Amino acid sequence: MPQLLMLFVMIGLAFYFIIFRPQKREQASKEKMLASVEKGDRVVTIGGIHGTVVGVDETRKTVFVDVGKNVRIEFSRNAVSSVEKKGKKGAEEPPKEKEA
Repeated sequence: MPQLLMLFVMIGLAFYFIIFRPQKREQASKEKMLASVEKGDRVVTIGGIHGTVVGVDETRKTVFVDVGKNVRIEFSRNAVSSVEKKGKKGAEEPPKEKEA
C-alpha cells in the first residue's frame, strides 16, 4: 500500500514539473506581452492579420490596429499573438506599393 501511494505521488510530481509548471510560465509571459502593447508596436493577430497599433483602450481591453491605408480594426487584446516593439531593429519593412 505505501508503495502504491508513493507511485501516485511521483506521477503527480511528474505531471506538475512536465506539464503544469511550464504552462503557467508560458501563460504569464503572454500576459506580460499583452499588457505591454502600446501605440506604434507592430502586431500579428491570431487570425494572421499584420498591422501597427494606433490606439489602446485600457477599459475595454482592446487595441486599434492600422492594417492599411485608413483601415483600422479594433481587436480584443487577447487576439494578439505576437508583438514587435516599436524601434526594434532587425525587422524588415513591408514592401511599398507602387503608385500607378
